[in-house]
Amino acid sequence: MKNVLYPACNALIAGFCLVGLPASAQLEQALEIGEQATRNAEQVQTQINQLDDERSDLEREYRSMLQELTAAELYVLQQEQVVESQQEELASTRGQLERIDETKAQMMPMMLAMIADLRTFVEADLPFKTEMRMERLAQLDTAMSAADVTPAERYRLIVEAYQAEMQYGNTIDTYQGSITNAAGETIAVDMFQYGRVALVYYNPANGEVARWDRTANDYEGAWEVLPSSFRRPIQDAIRIAEGTAQPAVLTAPLTPFTWPDPNAQ
Repeated sequence: MKNVLYPACNALIAGFCLVGLPASAQLEQALEIGEQATRNAEQVQTQINQLDDERSDLEREYRSMLQELTAAELYVLQQEQVVESQQEELASTRGQLERIDETKAQMMPMMLAMIADLRTFVEADLPFKTEMRMERLAQLDTAMSAADVTPAERYRLIVEAYQAEMQYGNTIDTYQGSITNAAGETIAVDMFQYGRVALVYYNPANGEVARWDRTANDYEGAWEVLPSSFRRPIQDAIRIAEGTAQPAVLTAPLTPFTWPDPNAQ
């Protein structure tokens, strides 16, 4: 609260000091003294008001600084938590980086084994699209020895090769191929692949049809000429695979098959 001065009291006190002067002079001097006291009081009051305003401003500034200090303390606390979290993440990343070499060392033998297993499977499978499939295996061998191919890229190529082999078992396909007859001659034929169920060909030159027999030659496989009764079903199957005939039930030349016993004498 601002202090207020009362100039009338000061004038009254001054009046007592003028006793002995004429009444008019005393009154005139008392009024002058009162006016002067009033002006002085106004100046003092103005100074008091200014000081009070300054005190209010300082108080507001102090409260504002307290709020800023509190906000700064909360921000520092939050940043300390962020730094702590970053340090934990950094430590985890360093641990992962330290295990990269170990992971690479474990991946290489695994990928080489996957390629070896895939090669064994292709060599024991029906001999369809052999050149393309062996070329894919050769590309895997090249990728494994290339310095500019990352382990992730090598693994991706291996997985894609496995996926391609899996798809062969779910499709029918026809393509131009060649066989070597008993006289050692290379003959162009129309190949037809029943997934992994059977592989047959049709020779347009003489109408011969044959299937691949897995069990022939001690499971090395060989072509077996089929009776002429299979010629029409195989021709129909080829047209269906080409898309020139409507899908229908196909007759495939199948024989029971069992893998050879590696322990058999």
